[in-house]
Amino acid sequence: MIRRILSAAALALGLAGCSVTAPPRDNAQWTTEVHGVAITWRWVEPGALAEPVSDGAGGFRTIGGHAEVRPGSSSCVVDLDPTVIRQQLTRVAAHEAGHCLQARYLRVFADPQNPDPSTHQLFERWAEAYAQAYLRACGQSLRALGWKDPIDPNCAVPPHPNDIPFSL
Repeated sequence: MIRRILSAAALALGLAGCSVTAPPRDNAQWTTEVHGVAITWRWVEPGALAEPVSDGAGGFRTIGGHAEVRPGSSSCVVDLDPTVIRQQLTRVAAHEAGHCLQARYLRVFADPQNPDPSTHQLFERWAEAYAQAYLRACGQSLRALGWKDPIDPNCAVPPHPNDIPFSL
């Protein structure tokens, strides 16, 4: 129990130095709206999003985020690992927001010949294309996704799902 308390205190201190903050009403969960989709963002316990590695060694890899969505839905939940480094957080958040928009606007495509899991899996390629479009349009700021972020965005609003091509 004491170990968990110390771990939580260390995490809180570590996050206090981050440039991105959750709204003051709830430091672990908040909701924003992006192109008609209500996205509930949640910080999870560090490492909680680990998934098995398919290399036969039985190991796990930590992923930065995970979206829970239903086709056609106007809301979703995104879990984020707070240990994702700031340089990757924007891409991870935009990718997961891409899944939310993908479900609402029914966008899918894949390239099964590509070995990169972000492009060959049916439900990953469009979300990754959205993340890359977001980074090109908005830069490293999360403000366009409704976050409080001191980094000025390069865009007023994030890219619309209709502007993301079905092929890369």
